[in-house]
Amino acid sequence: MILGMCKNLGVSPDYVLYEMTYENLIMYGYATPTYDEDDEKGIKFDESKDANNPDNFKHLKAGIVTNPFEK
Repeated sequence: MILGMCKNLGVSPDYVLYEMTYENLIMYGYATPTYDEDDEKGIKFDESKDANNPDNFKHLKAGIVTNPFEK
Protein backbone atom coordinates (compact mmCIF):
# COMPACT_ATOMS: atom_id res chain seq x y z
CA MET A 1 0.00 0.00 0.00
CA ILE A 2 2.78 2.44 0.85
CA LEU A 3 4.67 1.91 -2.39
CA GLY A 4 1.45 2.22 -4.39
CA MET A 5 0.68 5.56 -2.75
CA CYS A 6 4.26 6.71 -3.38
CA LYS A 7 3.81 5.97 -7.06
CA ASN A 8 0.38 7.65 -7.28
CA LEU A 9 1.44 10.78 -5.37
CA GLY A 10 5.00 10.99 -6.65
CA VAL A 11 6.56 11.16 -3.18
CA SER A 12 9.09 9.12 -1.23
CA PRO A 13 8.15 6.27 1.13
CA ASP A 14 9.51 8.30 4.06
CA TYR A 15 7.07 11.11 3.27
CA VAL A 16 4.14 8.70 3.20
CA LEU A 17 5.21 7.00 6.44
CA TYR A 18 6.11 10.03 8.53
CA GLU A 19 4.32 13.06 7.07
CA MET A 20 0.89 11.79 6.01
CA THR A 21 -1.96 10.57 8.17
CA TYR A 22 -3.99 7.46 7.46
CA GLU A 23 -7.05 9.64 6.80
CA ASN A 24 -5.17 11.63 4.16
CA LEU A 25 -4.02 8.44 2.47
CA ILE A 26 -7.62 7.20 2.34
CA MET A 27 -8.83 10.52 0.86
CA TYR A 28 -6.05 10.54 -1.75
CA GLY A 29 -6.93 6.94 -2.58
CA TYR A 30 -10.56 7.88 -3.25
CA ALA A 31 -9.45 10.80 -5.43
CA THR A 32 -7.09 8.67 -7.54
CA PRO A 33 -8.68 7.91 -10.92
CA THR A 34 -9.35 4.30 -11.87
CA TYR A 35 -9.48 2.90 -15.36
CA ASP A 36 -11.67 0.24 -17.00
CA GLU A 37 -13.92 0.10 -13.96
CA ASP A 38 -16.94 1.19 -16.01
CA ASP A 39 -16.50 -1.73 -18.40
CA GLU A 40 -16.70 -4.19 -15.52
CA LYS A 41 -19.93 -2.66 -14.21
CA GLY A 42 -21.53 -2.44 -17.64
CA ILE A 43 -21.76 1.37 -17.54
CA LYS A 44 -21.27 2.93 -20.95
CA PHE A 45 -20.13 6.49 -21.71
CA ASP A 46 -23.02 8.82 -22.55
CA GLU A 47 -22.06 10.81 -25.65
CA SER A 48 -24.92 13.28 -25.09
CA LYS A 49 -23.18 14.62 -21.97
CA ASP A 50 -19.78 15.12 -23.58
CA ALA A 51 -18.86 18.81 -23.14
CA ASN A 52 -16.04 18.50 -25.68
CA ASN A 53 -18.45 17.74 -28.51
CA PRO A 54 -19.77 20.99 -30.07
CA ASP A 55 -22.72 19.14 -31.62
CA ASN A 56 -24.21 18.81 -28.12
CA PHE A 57 -24.62 22.60 -27.93
CA LYS A 58 -26.41 23.23 -31.24
CA HIS A 59 -29.81 23.42 -29.54
CA LEU A 60 -28.70 26.43 -27.43
CA LYS A 61 -29.47 29.94 -28.63
CA ALA A 62 -26.92 32.72 -28.20
CA GLY A 63 -27.49 34.92 -25.15
CA ILE A 64 -30.36 32.88 -23.71
CA VAL A 65 -29.86 31.14 -20.38
CA THR A 66 -31.54 27.75 -20.27
CA ASN A 67 -32.28 25.26 -17.53
CA PRO A 68 -29.81 22.36 -17.95
CA PHE A 69 -32.21 19.95 -16.23
CA GLU A 70 -34.99 20.37 -18.77
CA LYS A 71 -34.86 18.60 -22.11
